[in-house]
Amino acid sequence: MHKEVKLIRGLRQPSYFFYQLKETEVLRAYKQKVILVFILSALVFGLISSLGIGMDPLSKELTKLSPVTFEMEKFLFFLGRLIAGILYAAVVLFVPALIFWTISDEGEYRKLVITQCIVLIILLIERLTYIPLSIFLSLEWFSSPLSLGVIAQYITGKPWVIYFLGCFSLFKIWVFYIQYKGVKRLTQQKNWVVWLIILLTNLFFWSITAFLAFIDLSTLI
Repeated sequence: MHKEVKLIRGLRQPSYFFYQLKETEVLRAYKQKVILVFILSALVFGLISSLGIGMDPLSKELTKLSPVTFEMEKFLFFLGRLIAGILYAAVVLFVPALIFWTISDEGEYRKLVITQCIVLIILLIERLTYIPLSIFLSLEWFSSPLSLGVIAQYITGKPWVIYFLGCFSLFKIWVFYIQYKGVKRLTQQKNWVVWLIILLTNLFFWSITAFLAFIDLSTLI
């Protein structure tokens, strides 16, 4: 059976989407969809940077730089964010899919990548919610009211813990749901195995995110 991959259906009707994906023998427009989410990721990262979000370290140097130098620094920052968006997409798409593929007896790697395409769209939507929080409320990503970061700041002063808990949000619950539907259908593994691998994979990436933020490299993620 030949089917064109429709990622929006994966967001709206995940059960039906992954049933079709499982039964599909040849994926139509697979490369185009992967390229599309790469472009979306770069655009979202670029949009956020164009609004000046994350430019605090550069803004502190404003009085020390000439106007031309400052504009060049802004352009390089924007370019760097575009590249970060592409790298972010690559990691989100291919690394978890590879991990999930290791527990599969019959799952096709490309179909697991498609699962992560939907996950990436959710994560990009979450990043877009950071825009109004930053512009209107001057909140960092880990202080989003949709995450546990706010609660963490009341119970501890340890930055890494705050960043780590700030990674867990309502959007991540959505991610868990999509990953479970996809990985379960495509790998045919037991429920506990699927949940365990999904949980460990996400905890691993949250730990890396928290570490990068802790050492002040949050502009890379």
